[in-house]
Amino acid sequence: MFEKLEKKLGKNSLIIKAIVVFIHVAIIFFAFIFQTSVISMIPIFKCSPNFLIIITFSYGLLYGENIGITTGLFCGLLCDIYYNGEFGLYTLIYSLIGYFNGNLNHLFYGDSITFPMWLSALNMLVYNIYIYFTHFFVRKRYDFLYYFFNLMLPNILFTVITTVLIYRIIYYLIIVKRNKLSN
Repeated sequence: MFEKLEKKLGKNSLIIKAIVVFIHVAIIFFAFIFQTSVISMIPIFKCSPNFLIIITFSYGLLYGENIGITTGLFCGLLCDIYYNGEFGLYTLIYSLIGYFNGNLNHLFYGDSITFPMWLSALNMLVYNIYIYFTHFFVRKRYDFLYYFFNLMLPNILFTVITTVLIYRIIYYLIIVKRNKLSN
């Protein structure tokens, strides 16, 4: 898509970098809008996949910790603005997820989906436990088992299943296109 433009402007052109950043921001906005409007209208098992977690951990895993934190910060800010409550709670957890997965960047090789699926499950577990403590436990709702089996587990499973598709798309856009452009 950018091959002709890249040949004209050069690989390190500021315009090319701005276009790439714009595309990544557009992906995050699209995922946020899709997650908060379209998916929330179709309740399956009273849960929905968390596309922002998938994007945050995927960018961290594929790009490294700096991009992971930046993506997590952006996704968290979107959630903090959208949801009522204490500002910064979502920003903190998304940034930590981006950082943690960015540190795993050097451990990941190839296009295997197994490792990202396990990471997706782990990230969703950490995210849901964090949400439990910041939203339920502090309000003296101590029934963790009910929350785990009725909210956490369905969200984790649905997000892991969705990860298979979304991660493949992100992997293709980032790694495969990057390899094609570098040749």
